[in-house]
Amino acid sequence: MNIFGSDGFRCHFGTKFMTFEFISKFSCALADAYNSENLKKPILVSRDTRLSGVVIEDLITSILLAKGIDVCVTGVLPTPGISKILEVKDFSMGIMITASHNPYNDNGIKLFSSNGFKLEESIERKIERIILDDAGEVPIFDSDYKIGSKTFLKDAFNLYIELILDPNIKNSLGLKILIDCSNGAFSELDNLFKGNEDLIFIKNNPNGNDINFNCGALHGKKLLDLVRLNKYDYGIAFDGDGDRAIFVSKDYGIIESEKLACLFFKIDKEKLSNKIIMSEISNLALKHNIIDIGGELIETDVGDRFVVNAVKENNAVLGCEPSGHFHFPKYSNSMDGFLAMQNFLLLITHHKGDLDKELFSLKHYERIQENISIEKYPNLELKKIRDRIKPMLKENYEKLIIRQSMWDPVIRIYYDYKDKNNFPFLKENLINILSGSIK
Repeated sequence: MNIFGSDGFRCHFGTKFMTFEFISKFSCALADAYNSENLKKPILVSRDTRLSGVVIEDLITSILLAKGIDVCVTGVLPTPGISKILEVKDFSMGIMITASHNPYNDNGIKLFSSNGFKLEESIERKIERIILDDAGEVPIFDSDYKIGSKTFLKDAFNLYIELILDPNIKNSLGLKILIDCSNGAFSELDNLFKGNEDLIFIKNNPNGNDINFNCGALHGKKLLDLVRLNKYDYGIAFDGDGDRAIFVSKDYGIIESEKLACLFFKIDKEKLSNKIIMSEISNLALKHNIIDIGGELIETDVGDRFVVNAVKENNAVLGCEPSGHFHFPKYSNSMDGFLAMQNFLLLITHHKGDLDKELFSLKHYERIQENISIEKYPNLELKKIRDRIKPMLKENYEKLIIRQSMWDPVIRIYYDYKDKNNFPFLKENLINILSGSIK
């Protein structure tokens, strides 16, 4: 059984990975891995606004303390916040309790190393092996047994913001911008902009059971409708843990992350290189736009860990996923919704009312997405399938991405085309390959 995906694990609270039994095993295994790595500094623990997060935090910290490990708790904090604090403070690792953009009744865990990057996969695998071997146990106490100490990091949210804030974004833009906090970890953000009537905050009074509920980064159309109905100029929406942000314009519509990545690249006056990193499911037009503005596109597997690692390895200007994850390596070691918002506001200032014109000038091609069942093909060799399909594509005019779902018996198809839609032909051949008609 694989426990850790590309970004920790999550599921419905009370089932599978989110039962008291499993969380206890996980906490014991984490403690054993911590000790085997000879770590000594405290572990930082944060959570989003879900009610279940309080329960999980108490359970994890209790076991870590019982294992003799010091713990520091922040309370509610965005995922990029724990990453930034780890980067600048003295901790051994970080535990973020969140199910990101999932509904309120889910929860999960993301792990970070002491430098604010995602925890090394080798340590995650070690934790996984201990869990599966059922070797992690809470120790029996004796008179000499050491109990860890628990501390609280006050004003962690403000500390995080102060570390990355560009004060220019507090200035009036002369535009009305709606900001949807998703009843999540960025719900305190309005306190930063007191007195700035340009920014209107909504969904920022969480009750523990409404995070991501009909709001936030997964509901771009709703955000756009609100912007247009209330005659605002732009809209911004975070997801529940704040590592993602999407953007809309009343005139342009929902803004593609690929286009924003190009514009962020263009206005960076101190570029580290000419490289942009994007996960492979980005629109084909991104490659053409990047070339047009003098950049180089490097694609990775889907998952923010892969994007962030590739940014670091290639000294890239920025990394992005089409879902709204943006990574700005000069300011953070993780995807960060606030940094994306901050750069968007600076972008508006830079273009002085012509942002929509810039967006319309960039290309974006038609996309078809479809799932194909693979229940009949248990021994699927995805690489061979991709290799057989590739010669059927017209280079630079078509793009076909085939990914296997981690959770469902399907392959996910992403097809972009510049001029002619050849998807029916490609799908027919793909099904023939799956069924063995084409060797």
